[in-house]
Amino acid sequence: MTDWLVLAGCFVIAVTAWLLDDRVRGAAADRRLESFVAEDRSSAVVEPHHVERLGPLALGVLNSQDHWAVRQGAVASLVAAGALRRTSPDSSGQKRWMSGGRLPEDADDFERELWTEALPLHVRNPAYSPRQSTGEYLWELRVPNGRQHMETAESRLIREGFTRPRFETVPGLPLLRGRWSAIAAAAVVPAVTVLLLDQAWIRAVLAFVIGSVALRQAFPDGPALPRQLPVVTGKGEAALRVARERYAELDPATRPASEPYDPDQVRTAVALYGSAVLDRVDDRIMTDWSRPAPEFVDGPGE
Repeated sequence: MTDWLVLAGCFVIAVTAWLLDDRVRGAAADRRLESFVAEDRSSAVVEPHHVERLGPLALGVLNSQDHWAVRQGAVASLVAAGALRRTSPDSSGQKRWMSGGRLPEDADDFERELWTEALPLHVRNPAYSPRQSTGEYLWELRVPNGRQHMETAESRLIREGFTRPRFETVPGLPLLRGRWSAIAAAAVVPAVTVLLLDQAWIRAVLAFVIGSVALRQAFPDGPALPRQLPVVTGKGEAALRVARERYAELDPATRPASEPYDPDQVRTAVALYGSAVLDRVDDRIMTDWSRPAPEFVDGPGE
C-alpha cells in the first residue's frame, strides 16, 4: 500500500510542477504578446488618403464585417441611389425587390453583381426562374462572386499591412526552463530508490517514467498553447480610427435624423458603423432582410 502512495505522490508532484511551469511560461508569453502589440500600434502611421484609397469594401472587411454585412451595405447603397426598389412599397410582410433605374457609374463589382441578380426577367438570361419577373427577396439575393471579392479584399489588406493571416503566432516567444519540473524530477529519484529497495519493480518503472517526463518539461520551452496575434494589425486599427474621424459625420448616433445620406456615402457609413445606418436609408431593408420563420400548423389530435 505504501508503494502505491509513493507512486501517487510522484504523479501529483509532477502534474503540479507541469501546471506551475506552464503558468509561468504562459505569463511570459502574454507579456511578449502585449509588448509586440503595443510596439506594433506605436509604429503605425496612417494618413487620411490611405483610408480613402481603401474603399468601403476593404473598410468593411477590416471592420470584421462578414459577407452578409457587406451585402447589406451594397443593398443600402443601391436603394439610396434608386437602383434597387421594393416591388410593393406600402405592403406589409416579406416583399420582393427589383433593380430599377441605372446602376451608378462608380458601383464596384460587388454592387454590380447584386444589381444584376435583381434585374427583371426580360433583361436577364431566360434560363432563370420566371419568378424573376416579380423581383427577388433580399434574403435570396446572391452575389455569385461575392466570396471571391471578399477574399480579394482580405488579400489586399494583408499585402498592405492592415491585417495579418489568421492564427499567426507571436514571434520571439521566450523559451523558459521548467524550474518546478526540475524539482519534481529530482524528487522522483529518492522515490524510485525506495521502490527498488522494496522490490516494487513495476511501480519503480512507472515512477521512473514520471520523472523522465518531468525532466523533459524542465528543458527550455514555450507555453503549451502558443499565443496568436490579433488579425488586425496596429496599422489596421489606426486606419479604422482615422476612417471614423474622417467620416465622423456619417455616424448615425450623431447625425441629425433630418439629414439623409447621399448615395455615395452609404456603403462607407455601413462599413464603419454597421446596420444602424440601414434604417436611415430605408427601414424596409431590415424588415425584408431575414427569411421568415416557417409556420407550423398543428394537426388533428389523436
